[in-house]
Amino acid sequence: MVPIAPTVFWGPMAFAIIGGLAVATVLTLIFLPALYVAWFRISEPLQAESCTEPAHTGILALQA
Repeated sequence: MVPIAPTVFWGPMAFAIIGGLAVATVLTLIFLPALYVAWFRISEPLQAESCTEPAHTGILALQA
């Protein structure tokens, strides 16, 4: 879009497209995720200080 920006006929449309893409990118990557977190009150998960159960390794032990 930048090469056609200086022309008389296509110039305004080129600047509108560039501006629209820039604003849409900022909204999608920064504003909307922040709005989602604020709207649904998402917080970081709490981490347990001490765990009483042993950690699962994902391997099943066969009993004989």
